[in-house]
Amino acid sequence: MQVLERGFGAPLLMLHGFPDHAASWRPLAERLGTGIRQLAPDQRGYRLTSRPTAIADYAINVLVDDLIGLLDALGLQTVHVCGHDWGGVLAFELALRCPLRVAGVIALNAPPASVLQDMIYRDPAQRAASQYVSRLRSNAADSMFREGAVDALIDRFLGDAAQRGLVNADDLAAYREAWTQPGAWQAMLAWYRAAPFIVPEVDAAAPADQVDNAPVVSIACPVMVIWGERDGVFVPAMPDAIARVCRSCRIVRLPDAGHVPHRDAPEVCAALIRDFVLGTSIQSSTKVETHG
Repeated sequence: MQVLERGFGAPLLMLHGFPDHAASWRPLAERLGTGIRQLAPDQRGYRLTSRPTAIADYAINVLVDDLIGLLDALGLQTVHVCGHDWGGVLAFELALRCPLRVAGVIALNAPPASVLQDMIYRDPAQRAASQYVSRLRSNAADSMFREGAVDALIDRFLGDAAQRGLVNADDLAAYREAWTQPGAWQAMLAWYRAAPFIVPEVDAAAPADQVDNAPVVSIACPVMVIWGERDGVFVPAMPDAIARVCRSCRIVRLPDAGHVPHRDAPEVCAALIRDFVLGTSIQSSTKVETHG
């Protein structure tokens, strides 16, 4: 597992989402300041970390095992975990599985797996938004998401950010390197193909037994949800659904940010994360704020 390290102090495990990599944290990482030891791995299958070929090798429990193994290898008993997208899903899973090892979770536009599944069943808008999961699992995805199509993929995922000056030439070069590694896209797609999510078609009825069984409160550590409200992946109601399964949760909504809030608003996110990691306590309640 390739891990980028920066700084000294309180350990912060930074988990990227799809289709990013460790270096994609750069806009945030440069602004977090002193007193934090940043640990950003290329997760399984991404960029310079090894790529097993079986879909079963990308099941959520295996991905969490990777994180536990990383903490053990680094000799870290307890860390704060910051996760975006898929990385946030794993941050919550790690907190559920190993509560004594997670001091707090910072979720950047990312829900726990059980909350996402529940919202797919209950919320028609979230079910519609989640149809991309089925597309990424399809055979057609293999011809679209591949190393040979890197120019089109950079334009698709990063074109707007580049035009807005949110990523620089070095960022784009790092993405190009990551996305042209042999087998990289097959590995990234395997995360979706191994995932437990059931995504009914938009007009299909959700299973009645599932709709009647909402997730129970289970996240014990302090949680801060930073939410870019211009998100096309998750619906605006998702942060409130996350808070309902957390004993203590602070929700910060960023009206001008999208699905990648730490890229759209890195200064704001860095200040919030720094404050959270270095000691601001959260009481057993839900607090909602709007910045911007």
